Amino acid sequence: MSLTPEFKVGSQRYDVVFFDIGSTLVGVTPSFTKVYHQVFQRAGYDLPIGEVEEAVSYSWDIVAKQDPHAEFERSLEGNRLWQRAVEQRVMDKLNIHPDIHEELFWQIIEAFENPETYMLYPDVMETLQRLEETGYRMGIISNWSWHLPELLEHLGIARYFKYIGASARVGYAKPRREFFEIALHNLDVTPDKAIHIGDSYTADILGAWSVGMAALWLERQGQALRFAPPGDPNNQANKIKIENLDSMWKYLEHGVSVVAPGFGNKQADAE
Repeated sequence: MSLTPEFKVGSQRYDVVFFDIGSTLVGVTPSFTKVYHQVFQRAGYDLPIGEVEEAVSYSWDIVAKQDPHAEFERSLEGNRLWQRAVEQRVMDKLNIHPDIHEELFWQIIEAFENPETYMLYPDVMETLQRLEETGYRMGIISNWSWHLPELLEHLGIARYFKYIGASARVGYAKPRREFFEIALHNLDVTPDKAIHIGDSYTADILGAWSVGMAALWLERQGQALRFAPPGDPNNQANKIKIENLDSMWKYLEHGVSVVAPGFGNKQADAE
């Protein structure tokens, strides 16, 4: 079946706007790799940052290739087990002595659960305020750890969202359709009245399309294209690509549908 989105300009107005978190609303400071690098430096491992980046990419590439239909335990303990596997691969790749793996694991967790590690992109607060004033409801659908609600409270944006879905708490990860269905159910909205915005073509765009939701692919300027569309010879993905949140308004205000034809029905699911 074709994954080419169709575009219809009409009077459609979405009721709900869902967002991803990482690289969409929130960034890591100074950078994802540098947070790891700083942890290792404090432990006495003065590793070249290029090697750290390679190890981190290696581990997270494995995550990206894992079965998208897998389920996992909806608990903090289950989240910790998943995190251990990720960080264990990083440390093994860097030949860090096993005797300090446990200590380093908790230092990595502490670093990435520290709210000061994260920052809002400059266009976020104004966008959320404008959406609220315009009458949109908002929600989060994010592949994130257990502590996402606390992070959003610290960043001052939790109050904007009627639903905050973190994969660790839901038990599914994007692009699994159940994650999107749970979000839709929580906000009592039909797929045709919701749009999802995120940076991963596979997790965010294809995930949203799988339940019949519209989606916009956010690739912020200066960011590497980490999640390229699989097989897109006609470059159709550019039709739903935006570089910042300011660019999304034309899709909302003019009711542009970006749902891939055939998604969300039983026949499409079987193909």
